[in-house]
Formats: sequence, C-alpha cells, structure tokens
Amino acid sequence: MKNIEMIILMAVMGYLIGSVSVARLIFAYKRPGTEPDRIISVSTDGEVEIIAHEVGATNVMMAFGKKLGMTTMLLDLLKAFIPVLSLSLLFPDENYHLLCGVFVLMGHLWPVWYRFSGGGGNSCILGMILALSPLGLIITQMGGMLIGRFYPRYMFIGGVLLSIPWFTLEKGLLSPEMIFSVIVSSLYILGQLPEAIAFQRFKKQGYSFDLEYVMNMMKQSSRKSSP
Repeated sequence: MKNIEMIILMAVMGYLIGSVSVARLIFAYKRPGTEPDRIISVSTDGEVEIIAHEVGATNVMMAFGKKLGMTTMLLDLLKAFIPVLSLSLLFPDENYHLLCGVFVLMGHLWPVWYRFSGGGGNSCILGMILALSPLGLIITQMGGMLIGRFYPRYMFIGGVLLSIPWFTLEKGLLSPEMIFSVIVSSLYILGQLPEAIAFQRFKKQGYSFDLEYVMNMMKQSSRKSSP
C-alpha cells in the first residue's frame, strides 16, 4: 500500500512540476494580457502555414532575444534535473526518480492549465539525461548535432532517440533506465505528432516547406538583445 501511495505521489508531483510553463510565465511578465508568439512554418510558395502548438524557449528567444530564451531553457532543464537527481539520491534502491521524470515530461508537454498545449520537451529531457548520466548527455547530444549537420530537422529528435542505445549499453537491455528512455522518446515523438501530421498532409497536397526555416529564425533571434 505504501508503495502505491509513493507511486501516486511521484506521478502527481512530477506532473505538477512539469506543468509549470516557464515560457508562458515570461510572456505573462513581459507582455501581460497577450498570447505568446507562435512558431509559424510557411510553405515555399507562401500559400499555407503551420502554426506550432508548443510554447517554450524558442518562442521566448524569438520574442525577447537570446538571454531570456536561454534562461527559459535553463529553467526548463532544472525543473526536470532537480527532482530526478534528488529522488535518485533519496531513494537509491527504487525507481521513483524515473517515474517522476516521465510525469515531469508529460506535464511539460500537456499541462492541464493551458489546455494541454505545452512546450516541446527538449530541455526537460536534457535535464533528465544529465541527472542520470552526464557522459550520456554529452554523447547523445553530440550525436544529435552530427545528425543535424546532414538532416537539420532531425537534430533534436536524434539526440533524444540516441538515449535508448546509450542506456542499453550503460545499464543493460530492459534496464529501468533503458525502458525509461524508450518511454521518454515515445512521449517526445507523440508531442511532435500534430505538426508532423500537418506537414505530411500539406506535402501530399503538393506543398513544400523550408526545413531550415525555424533554425534560421532561431539563429537570427539569438542575436537579438532582450528588451
């Protein structure tokens, strides 16, 4: 019974922590009463556009510059890193930290307060991997950047998916950490589905998109100073 209570506690605590939208709080402080800027991908002919549902560090960076964008990214990373690391130290023989981490990500992706429209999840996942394996974070993200050199659209997801073989090698096949990485990767992909489906639908209709468009916007925004 006690174990069930702890599982419920970890799930609720993780979800509530994850559902705190740092990006939305910054928008509310900087521009009260207005909706956050959204990332818009426009077809090469300019006829259709896809509006991303996520509100995260990239949105903040585009609106207010590099400093606040990086601050948002760091805070999102820490809201996953701190509970996962703390629980792993408090309960070294249990997997409460992994369970909590899964629900932190779920809260970040689908916060009930914002009609289940949250952030993209990159920073949260980085924070969890850092807490579990600092070396793994370096290797998986280097791999993601390598993938991004050839396929920019898959840079972030590549870094996330590489956590699966990393934890398989480090902890073993079907280890709690390996299963955790599979679940986290699946949730991350599920969070990207709305835009992926929209891209495929328009692609079937004959439209094309500049896959480096958002990356270029991020580079331009990173040069801006926060107002």
